[in-house]
Amino acid sequence: MKKSLKFLGFGTSLNAALEAKVSERQEFFKIGVSADFNARQKDGSPGKDKVNYELNFSRSSKPFNYSLDSVKVTLNEQIQSTFSYGKGNDVTAKEAYNLLRGASIHKKAILNRQMDNRVLASGEVSQVKEGSGEKIDSIWIKLDFEKLNEQGNFSYKKFYPDHGFHLETELSRFPIKELENFQEKELLISSLGRGNIQKATLENGQSVFIEADPESKKIQFYDMDFKKLDVLPTQTQEMGR
Repeated sequence: MKKSLKFLGFGTSLNAALEAKVSERQEFFKIGVSADFNARQKDGSPGKDKVNYELNFSRSSKPFNYSLDSVKVTLNEQIQSTFSYGKGNDVTAKEAYNLLRGASIHKKAILNRQMDNRVLASGEVSQVKEGSGEKIDSIWIKLDFEKLNEQGNFSYKKFYPDHGFHLETELSRFPIKELENFQEKELLISSLGRGNIQKATLENGQSVFIEADPESKKIQFYDMDFKKLDVLPTQTQEMGR
């Protein structure tokens, strides 16, 4: 459990509280933790977003064996949603924050041809049975703040591969220096796929922030004051489109 919490971005600060709760042998228990993330205000000035996490655990039939069932995440005491855990491909603490601020993240999902390629369960990836017609593929998801599911949480907007947005292909259209180095390119793609706003450098030396916007099928650029930029694609890329 400690390793899982660390992998999900909660670090080791919850270990003592987790051990204390487990020793009480309750059927259910909760642990709360807060985090601050660097953010930009509406006027572009730097600021902080405060995020509260409420981790909900339940005990299995085996003594001292607990699992993380869900995490209720609240952003700036204004907007919240609960994310289910324990079924594989869980969102990390940072990804949950990014989703609540309106970003998209890239996750694996089970697709079923007999179900018109719908996700079988939100955030769920389990073993695919041979001959079931199911396959695992990566899709982009973001929260739909205008639609709630049966549990009262925000539903997901889902953008499948046939939506027409491929992150690496879209990035390659622009003069971004990090794309010239394999390791830096992989780090950039990974960070954008987790919903982060990532700093990058254009070939003319200008520093920018970039963010993936799969819903609009584009890469969004910002200057250092977080004002939107219009960055033209490289000519050679556009000639080949």
